[in-house]
Amino acid sequence: MAEQFLGRLTKIEESINQLGETLKRMITILGTVTEIKSEVRVAKDEIITALGKQGQAAPAADNQEALASMVVQEVGAVRVFVQEAVEKLRNEMLEIVKQIPAPAAPAPAPVAPTPAPKPKPAAAPPPTPAPEPEPVPAPAPSVAPSSVPADRAMQIADHLDSIVKSLKMGCKAGSVLDAMAVAKAAIEKIVPSDPIMVRIDQWAGIVGGYQKRKELQARDILKLKKEIKAEIPKYRPA
Repeated sequence: MAEQFLGRLTKIEESINQLGETLKRMITILGTVTEIKSEVRVAKDEIITALGKQGQAAPAADNQEALASMVVQEVGAVRVFVQEAVEKLRNEMLEIVKQIPAPAAPAPAPVAPTPAPKPKPAAAPPPTPAPEPEPVPAPAPSVAPSSVPADRAMQIADHLDSIVKSLKMGCKAGSVLDAMAVAKAAIEKIVPSDPIMVRIDQWAGIVGGYQKRKELQARDILKLKKEIKAEIPKYRPA
């Protein structure tokens, strides 16, 4: 783009130089015209002076016709000379005008480069989900029967069943914790102390790792059901 612009500037400079040469020729021609006018003026003065002398030297009537004829010839010769000079000048002026180059069109302004689009900010990575609470390993259930009397043991087994029923697929942690708390409170009224209390606290610890409104995962539901059902035969023998 810049090379084309410089090329056009060079052509414009050459045209200006040619125009300068043409103007010099026009000035020369105008000087020639001025000289021709001066010569015509001098010739006119000489003719007038000659006419005055001839009028004084030959006042006779016969010489007046010859004098008038001579004046007419001199004036005709001067007129032809002037017409030829003017015609020559006009032709040269026409040639000069033809040689004058047409004005070059202005070069278009260089186009500014289009700015590169700004890069879009990278999207923030999605938040890393909190790790699921690790289940607390529970000791292997014992299958030995409880020392609690049979009628009370049957009641404890019923409360454990209520906890199992609360462990449904899609159950919320809060509702399971409530079921465990109710069962524990009822069992405490049946027996003041029993190993099942420790087991209920362990199960509540697993569920407590969730938010109350969050659903328990299937693996924890199955794990809790398996452990609770393993304790029920201690209190409800087959």
